[in-house]
Amino acid sequence: MPGLEEEMFVATIVARESKEEAAMATEVAPEPEEKTVVFPDWVMLDRFGRTHSHADLDAAREAANKKKTAVEVVTAAGHRCFLSFALSDPPEVSYLDLEWPREGSVEPVAPSRLPAYPYVRATDEDLVLFEINIPRQPHDLPSDLFVYTAGRTPSVDQLPLYTEPMVSPFLMSKFDTGILRLPDNSYIVSDLKVYHKENGPDNYSMFVELYVFNSKTKEWKRFPEMPAPQPQDESNTQFPILWSTAEVLAFGHRFLCCVDYLSGVLLCDFSNLESPVLHFVPFPGGDGYSEKLQIMPFLGGKENAKKAQMAKCLAKRFRRVSVSQGMMHFVRIDGWRPPLERIQGQQQPLQKITVWTLDIGDGSKFKWKIHWGINLDLLWAQDGFHALDIPRCLPQFPVVCANNPDALCCLLRKDELSRQPWMIMVDMNQEDLQPSTKYINQQPYNVACVNEKKPMEAHQIFFSNVPLLPTVFSKYLVRPTVIPRDNKLKFAASSSEEIMPITGESLSLQCEFQDLKTDDPAWNLLLVGHTKDGICPECHGNVMG
Repeated sequence: MPGLEEEMFVATIVARESKEEAAMATEVAPEPEEKTVVFPDWVMLDRFGRTHSHADLDAAREAANKKKTAVEVVTAAGHRCFLSFALSDPPEVSYLDLEWPREGSVEPVAPSRLPAYPYVRATDEDLVLFEINIPRQPHDLPSDLFVYTAGRTPSVDQLPLYTEPMVSPFLMSKFDTGILRLPDNSYIVSDLKVYHKENGPDNYSMFVELYVFNSKTKEWKRFPEMPAPQPQDESNTQFPILWSTAEVLAFGHRFLCCVDYLSGVLLCDFSNLESPVLHFVPFPGGDGYSEKLQIMPFLGGKENAKKAQMAKCLAKRFRRVSVSQGMMHFVRIDGWRPPLERIQGQQQPLQKITVWTLDIGDGSKFKWKIHWGINLDLLWAQDGFHALDIPRCLPQFPVVCANNPDALCCLLRKDELSRQPWMIMVDMNQEDLQPSTKYINQQPYNVACVNEKKPMEAHQIFFSNVPLLPTVFSKYLVRPTVIPRDNKLKFAASSSEEIMPITGESLSLQCEFQDLKTDDPAWNLLLVGHTKDGICPECHGNVMG
C-alpha cells in the first residue's frame, strides 16, 4: 500500500501541475541558499494565524518573502496583504502568517488590537481553507474566505459570497466548514449545518443542510435539508439531539466528515455531487465523561448547560479523529479524573491510549476496528519521560501523524499556567517515547493579555486549548517562492484574447522577470530562453512591448 500510495501521490502532482511545466522552465534560478530549502512532509498548524502589521506594502512583502511560501492576497474590501507559512517539522508547531500593511487599512477599534485576524478552517491535500476576519466589517456577514493551493506556484483564491436568499446564515461558524479535493483535481467547500427541528417527524428531529461551493462552476449551491442518518451499528440509539460539530475533515477524495467528540462522525459522501449521501458512525466504547461530571460539586446538579460544555471540552482534549495515509483513525485517551476524586485520593483508573481505524468496506457500511493501544505506565517508566522533568499526567490533544499511522503527537503538561508544556511523539508499535520538544507559544506577545508576575514566560507556555491541525499541504511545495515588487509594465493579451484586469479573486505568484525594469541590464538576458516570441507561457502576456 505505501508504494501504491506514493505512486498515486506522484501521479497527482504530475496531473495537477502539468500546466505549470512550461513556466518552470522560464523561471529565474533562486539564490543558492534557497535551493537547500526542504519543506516538511506534514505539519501541525495552529488554527489561529499570526498577524504582523507593517508600515506599507513593500515592508509587508519583504517580511512575507523571508518565509519562502509567500502569496499575495486581496480582501473583499480591496486591501492588499501577503500570506505565508512558518513551517516546522512535527512535533513543533507551524503557523499561518498574515503580513498586513497599515497603509490604506482601517485602524482597529477596541477591544480589537489588530486590523485583521486569520484563522485556518480546514485543509485537504494541497489545499488550505482560511478566513481573514476584519473586526470592523458587518457582523452579519461571514469573514472573507480564501483557498491556498500549494504547488510549484502557490496561489490564493477568494470564495465568492452566497447571493441567494437563505433562511439562516451560513459560513458564520469556524467549525462547520470543510474542503475536499476531488478525484478530477477540482475541489468543493461545504458548510454543513446540523440542527434540531421541534416539529420534525418521529425519529427524524435532527436535520442536515448543505451549502456547497464548486471550484469548477465558481458558484455556491444549497441542498434541501435532509434527515440526519441513524447509526449503522447494532444499537437502538438515534442520531444525537445535542449534536455539536467540533471540526470538519476531508477523507478519501469523497467524504467530508463532521465530528462531534461526544458522539461520532457524520460522513457526507460526495461521490455524486448532485446527490450527497449521509452516514453516521458512532464512536466505539462508552462516553466516560458525562457520568463523571455528575459528581463534580462545583458545577451543581442542575447546571446541565455547564456540564455539557465541560464534557465537550474534555472530549476535545482527550479524543481526536485524524486521517493518515488515506485511513481515518479515532484516538481516545482514558484515565481522566474529576477534581473531587483526585482530592479524595481515590484509586487511579487505568491510563491508556487506544486508537481505532475506520473500515469503510464498500462505502456504505462503516465499522471501527482497534488499531493499537498502549498502557501509559510503559511511557512513564522510560528514561525519555524522566528527562522531561514533569510529573505523570495524561497526554492531551492527540494527533495521529499524517505520514505515519503508527505514531502519535500529544501535548504533555501538568499545570496549564506554571509548568513548561512539551510536545511529545510516541511510536505506538514500539511503545516508545520519541525525542520531544518544548512547546513554545509563538503567537505575537501582548502584555495586556497576560496577568502574571512573569508575563513573557506565561505567554510562551500558554496553549490555546484549540486542537492543532495536521496537514500534508507542505509536501506539495516544490521550491521557495518570492513575490516581486510592483512594476508598471503592461502585458497585452494575444490577438484572440480580451485584455482582462488582474483581480483579487485568483491571485498567484507572477514570474520573477516582472520584477525587472526594461532598462535593467539583465532584462534582455532574461528574455533569452524565457519567452517564445515575447510571450511568457505563465503570464500569457507580451513582454516585448
